Amino acid sequence: MYNILVEPLIRIDTSDKERIESSLIQVYVELMADRVEAFPALRPHQRHAWHTFLVQLGAMAMYRKGMTDPPKTAEEWGGLLCGLTPDWREDEPWQLVMDDITRPAFMQPPASSIDRFKDYNKTVATPDDLDILVVSKNHDLKSAIAIEPNVDDWIFALITVQTGSAQDGVGNYSVSRIRSAYSARPAFSIAPTSSQGTVRWGPHVRWDIVTLLERREEFSDNAMTIDNGIPLLWLNPWDGAKIESIPLSQLDHFFIEVCRRIRLRIEGGKLMAVRAGSKSQLVRKTDQGRTKDPWTPVDAEGLALNVGPSGLSYKRITAYLKLTNWPILLEAIDPNQQSDLKTALVARSLKRNTRKQGMTEGYAERVIPLSPDVTSGRGSLKDLGALAEERIRDIDKVQRILSHAIQTFANRGDSANTKPEHRERAREWLDRLDEIIDTRFFEALQTEFEETDAGQRKRIRHGWLLNDDGEYGVINYASDLLTDATDSLPCPTIYRYKARVNAQGLFEGRLRGNAGFPDLFL
Repeated sequence: MYNILVEPLIRIDTSDKERIESSLIQVYVELMADRVEAFPALRPHQRHAWHTFLVQLGAMAMYRKGMTDPPKTAEEWGGLLCGLTPDWREDEPWQLVMDDITRPAFMQPPASSIDRFKDYNKTVATPDDLDILVVSKNHDLKSAIAIEPNVDDWIFALITVQTGSAQDGVGNYSVSRIRSAYSARPAFSIAPTSSQGTVRWGPHVRWDIVTLLERREEFSDNAMTIDNGIPLLWLNPWDGAKIESIPLSQLDHFFIEVCRRIRLRIEGGKLMAVRAGSKSQLVRKTDQGRTKDPWTPVDAEGLALNVGPSGLSYKRITAYLKLTNWPILLEAIDPNQQSDLKTALVARSLKRNTRKQGMTEGYAERVIPLSPDVTSGRGSLKDLGALAEERIRDIDKVQRILSHAIQTFANRGDSANTKPEHRERAREWLDRLDEIIDTRFFEALQTEFEETDAGQRKRIRHGWLLNDDGEYGVINYASDLLTDATDSLPCPTIYRYKARVNAQGLFEGRLRGNAGFPDLFL
């Protein structure tokens, strides 16, 4: 029941400003024709899970048929997808509801016998309660709000919880493509953009499928998975015992995972779910995310990246660009092959606090348009990261000077004996400076990156730091924030004038000193 391959269960907002209902097969047709504007049931934190599902499924189906160019017709896509489940003539693996639990259902692994249904003793009434997140604040990502859900709400919730979950108590283990039990599965990739600079669903999915197929041989290097291994883990019987765990060495490079024992049912005419606890379906001893996930950067030790509470700020993005092991989909292209192609760096992730057992502290997504000079090759993107580090060192210097000046004011004009509470008071204005800089950091960075003349690059950098021609630089903003701080922070009236003068004098003096930016004031 509810065969997602052929039944129109997934809502799409099209580029013709229509809302249509499509089968999974038709979704691929609409994507390849670039007619998809949005999936209205898709919540922001589910975007990466849905995107990777479409890409991995399409890439595995095409690879098994020896295809390199995604087809355009429903007939072709239907044959490809059914080719992944040839042993199931009634499309059981694509049905959302399958009463016989010994047969697979979509993203729902089968049990060894009908007696195992007694294990499914937890009822889940809504899809957003199924895709539940351990959140620090309910307003970050609200739960249990879908009172009258549609079928595609359940589809997206299933895919998200099965392919991206962190551990959630005993019996609810994490997926394999993350660093630790309480990490997130991040996404970093280069994607094509429209002439308006937006990343569209269809071209992005197509780009990733083609890239994975072109570079599939590279997945054999340092990967724990294998060529032509198990593609869909919801086809395998699973009763939740540790002895059933499957080693990664039996899985396809692009395998689609399921990490929970879940079955959808119909009760009172409505869809609902039941859940059972289990051990991990995969052998998870030393992998720590070493699955060569096409979207996940890894550190020098080969461990998968986790995006923490600080999210995707310009400083964090720059730090991630320093990582030596990029995922294949983050590696830049050669614009000589497509000189008019516009691209962007796309970064998405839940922010998981591993110190608080995977508590989710919101969702972060960032799209950074890239110039052709940046995407001329992997080395150029690395060079962009190195240049970003230089600018961040300049920002850190300005922030230290600003912090000292604000601390001086908070300490009644005494710059030598500031206390920890004064540093804490300065933090608000340093964060505000970061927020201001963040809005145009990568845009301004690429202006300098594209310039080949050393003298002109120096002038661009100086203008970014201090600009007297109307468009503010970093120091201009810092000066305004210092004024704001001295207007806002408490200080006894008898000391306020002295504190303000001393703070301003220290700020100006340190900026002009040898440890500041003396070249800017010549």
